[in-house]
Amino acid sequence: MRLTTPILENRTELENTFVNTQTMVIVGAGYTGMELARQAIEADFEVIGTTRDPEKAKRLEAMGVTPILWDVNDELAAVEAYLTDQAQVVYSLPTLFKSYEAGGAQARHVAPVRRLVEACQDGGVRRFIYLSSTSVYGDHSGEWVDESTDLWPNSSYGKMRADIEAFLMGCDVDFPITIARLGGIYGPGRTLADFMRKGRYTLIDGGKKVTNRIHVHDIARAILTVVEKGPKEHRIFNFTDGHPQPARDVVEFVCEQTSLEWPPEETLEEYARRTEDPNRLARRTNAIRVLNERLRRELDFELIYPDVFSGYQAILQQEDDSAEETTAAPPA
Repeated sequence: MRLTTPILENRTELENTFVNTQTMVIVGAGYTGMELARQAIEADFEVIGTTRDPEKAKRLEAMGVTPILWDVNDELAAVEAYLTDQAQVVYSLPTLFKSYEAGGAQARHVAPVRRLVEACQDGGVRRFIYLSSTSVYGDHSGEWVDESTDLWPNSSYGKMRADIEAFLMGCDVDFPITIARLGGIYGPGRTLADFMRKGRYTLIDGGKKVTNRIHVHDIARAILTVVEKGPKEHRIFNFTDGHPQPARDVVEFVCEQTSLEWPPEETLEEYARRTEDPNRLARRTNAIRVLNERLRRELDFELIYPDVFSGYQAILQQEDDSAEETTAAPPA
């Protein structure tokens, strides 16, 4: 079967296709977007997802998603047809650049988001959700931060995210904009255990740095909760589990639960020389403890995985169960 990108001719055709049905348009159906799409379909949404990858488009289609082969630099025609008054729009794309160039609302890294928001205003969408990052906080020397904390981004990624957030919070549009500041995302296929098995993880400075994490399953649940209960005004929420842990404790837990050996260690100086990437270095050095009280209190949200240990335990147990089923399966 040859995959074709659906482009509806006009808004009437779309309305006839999705009569009285809420749609979710996921701009950037990557790791988090795929899980969101799965849960949204279970919640009876018609889901549209963009991707640049034809193979991923086929996987989306197999899930029941309407895939759009689209790059953020492409014209918006393929996406605009779905930006109707039935649509919840989730922007889940990284910043386009590695280096920061100032420019405020007119900056090159803000332009793709601004362009899509303008199209959403024209289409009359219900809500726009931007998946940001806790990198906007910068370094607060391990202190607790919440959505009212001053932003001190010290990486290019953090500065670009902060500019985009400022633009969005200042938008005068007819729909609410929600910003979700995501902590470190983990889930099946994306854990320290996976990186350790592939030899892609080293413990920096003994793993004393505190890290903030959230399971991808809870991210998707939180987004759907915003769709259901979110405020009618622009609002920012931290999406983390609220229980930051030193990296060393997480590694120790993984080693205890698996047969994996302790990973290689290196100093921060060695890591900096090896990577030569200021964005990655900032991620390894910035120390914050991120509160999630606003998410839990205002939206009455409860996490399935309230800390990284419960999340990892479930993932590792599922891996063990799958391995046992494979071993027990009779030969073909």
